Amino acid sequence: MTHAGRLLAAALLLGAGAAGAQPTSLSLVDAARARPVAVLLYQPANPGRCTPASPCGVALLSHGYGIARNEYGFLAEALARRGYLVASIGHAAPGDPKMDPNGDLPRQRAEMARLGAANIRFVHTTLARTYPGYAWDHTLLVGHSLGGDASSWLAATDPAGIAALVTLDNRRAALPRSQRIRVLSLRAADTGADPGVLPTAEEAARFKSCIVPLANSRHDDMLDSGPAELKERIVAAVLAFLAPNAASCPADGVQ
Repeated sequence: MTHAGRLLAAALLLGAGAAGAQPTSLSLVDAARARPVAVLLYQPANPGRCTPASPCGVALLSHGYGIARNEYGFLAEALARRGYLVASIGHAAPGDPKMDPNGDLPRQRAEMARLGAANIRFVHTTLARTYPGYAWDHTLLVGHSLGGDASSWLAATDPAGIAALVTLDNRRAALPRSQRIRVLSLRAADTGADPGVLPTAEEAARFKSCIVPLANSRHDDMLDSGPAELKERIVAAVLAFLAPNAASCPADGVQ
């Protein structure tokens, strides 16, 4: 595909969500932690066909540090068009401490990832009761940066109901090494991950994990405000990974 063709396809792909229903804002409260958890819920194109007997897919989407839950519409809408119920989780709450650049950054990041993992599990448990027409026992986790770390943490330590994980350049928490959880990690060109976060070549082959570098990409562009071409490449890779009977890892579509 030519450069102009890719841009046109991106405009059509990313603009298609504008015709769909607006996401619903939910204000949940985790009573056990006395913690509010805000969620944006994107319905699939035809939710009436999603029943306990024939469940549709479900995806839990987690934002990066300092980014809002509504800044990943390009990906949430693409998944909804593919038939997923998408819950974009707001992990920040009033009174939460900010990252202290002069403090113990690894400890702070780990605490935030654990907090995010607890939020994801709470949303998973809560919405599974309310939306029974979805495959909660085969949940897809998606996360950017810190949201990817939180998703990875949950998948590695509390994997019940999780079937697949997609991260957009998470850098701190190790991706799960599991035969039961499919993994796709899209890597930005301007950053690097901490030691042990990404599988070795041998581990990737053994666990069929897909680690896909995105050429000429920036970590901070993997959201709605990023370049249309990069968003198109992200969506294409994610949908290829999720395609039924996908036999190989998706490739970056840049030419």
